[in-house]
Amino acid sequence: MKIRNAAALGALLASLGASTGLIAKTDCETCTQVDSGAVKGHQDGEVLSFKGIPYAAAPTGELRFRPPQAVQPWSGVLDAAKFRSTCPQVQDVLEEYPYPGRVVKLKDGQEHEVYESEDCLHLNVWTPKIDNAKRPIMVFIPGGAFIVGNGSSDFYNGKKLASHDVVVVTLNYRVGLFGFMELGGVDKRYAGSGNNGLRDQIAAIEWVKRNAASFGGDPDNITIFGESAGGASVNALLSIKSPEKLFKRAIAQSGHSNMIHTKEFAVSSGQEIVKIGGYGSIDEVLKATPLELLETQEAAFREAAIGDLLFAPFIDGTTIVGEPHELIKSGHAKAIDLMAGATQNELNYWSLYDSKLRNPFTDETDAGPATPPIPDELRAEIEKKQSISLDGKYAKLLGESNHSVLRQAQNDDFGLIQPLRQLADNQHGNNANTYLYRFAWKVPTKYLPEGSVDLGSVHALELPFMFGTMDLGWMPGGEKVGAESRGVDLALSKHMMAAWTNFARSGNPNGPGVPEWKPYDNKSHNTMVWNEQSKTVADPDSERRQIWQDVVFGSLF
Repeated sequence: MKIRNAAALGALLASLGASTGLIAKTDCETCTQVDSGAVKGHQDGEVLSFKGIPYAAAPTGELRFRPPQAVQPWSGVLDAAKFRSTCPQVQDVLEEYPYPGRVVKLKDGQEHEVYESEDCLHLNVWTPKIDNAKRPIMVFIPGGAFIVGNGSSDFYNGKKLASHDVVVVTLNYRVGLFGFMELGGVDKRYAGSGNNGLRDQIAAIEWVKRNAASFGGDPDNITIFGESAGGASVNALLSIKSPEKLFKRAIAQSGHSNMIHTKEFAVSSGQEIVKIGGYGSIDEVLKATPLELLETQEAAFREAAIGDLLFAPFIDGTTIVGEPHELIKSGHAKAIDLMAGATQNELNYWSLYDSKLRNPFTDETDAGPATPPIPDELRAEIEKKQSISLDGKYAKLLGESNHSVLRQAQNDDFGLIQPLRQLADNQHGNNANTYLYRFAWKVPTKYLPEGSVDLGSVHALELPFMFGTMDLGWMPGGEKVGAESRGVDLALSKHMMAAWTNFARSGNPNGPGVPEWKPYDNKSHNTMVWNEQSKTVADPDSERRQIWQDVVFGSLF
């Protein structure tokens, strides 16, 4: 259809306004201009929020499995009043979504909520004010094992953090096979597609850098931070060519480069997924509906021995230019100030998926037999080299005899605690602004439901404190804690928000309202332990650290 004149074009745009979120262009105090058009923000607590701004074109049709492309400019004003769509995925019961998905029965015979819109490359901005203040910018990358999750969720609401005089951005990126299936082994034209989710993140940060001034931010002072898969993404972004040109500081929360794949694994798994789906060519994959691709993804999970670890960025030599562990140790990211850390009982999070809160890594659960994460070969190597029994050593250190508890402490160390410590080890010699933390707060025993297991400080538990939302309802007993608004918990949240935003401002988390946080080095191993009595501890759990000191936490697959 051809539009022959401007008046007709204007009429068409007006008719589309209701469905696209465009409104008539009028003068307003909460409007600002980005490089693709005007956007209208809305008061959100003490700050302004701009939700659902597209940072890249919808990766649909011929753009599916392609790198992110520029957004087409719009006329009028985009009303950024609410979150927009979630990238294609099957709902995770522990994730928070802005809108319900479509309920369908998948081939496993069960009903699931699915999200199918590929028009999902949006970001959200919170800022104290639209002015020329050049505030630090914090860009958050959400987690979800690279298969679920989205930045369009109030679990990551940035309004409290932004009230500390920073600009906060959360983003969506393609997950699962839409963002991390490498098709280069199927068709050379699609080489690198297995890093499209990471390319989305880069495109979003580039968008933020270009449009920083429109939100009162400083394009030369960007901090990236992310948790779980978002923390692993931070490691990946530290390993791109010249990361200092894209951001100045980085915070890796409970995610490490051990989740990042090798090229060999990415290529072979991509070929296998296409085979599982019964696709004979790239054209057939492009013609498949999002639901059909999600069915293929679920089938691939069922056949893969590594389950949720099937998708991740991979070392392609182009986007991720080398093995992150080696690059960071060599000084590749020496210009980047770094904060990193983990929770005390990371892998107990996965107990929340079981009806009896059993741990899937140590015990049989609703999901089936236990799946120990530590390779038998590594366990044998450590025990032989150090002349110890890992179970016996941990029993002595913890004063504990329960086999599941002992194994889970080992899993926490292997999976995230020691890899994040090693990240700090690798960086501090290159940049003195390196800080390590351990989040150790847990739901007090008196709030736990009768007969409930004490899961401790699980994966992601620091996020409600760090964002200031105090959204604890997903933890057993957490709802009661939140309802009481205990002063000690609110103080912990206040201290953490101050530390994170101070770090974004200067590369140093210290300042008014923050317990003294000493920088990390590989002699003191200074670690900020966050709990009701937060303080820096020199080398916490030192004997546990020494067990893993010589293990190199590179790519697992």
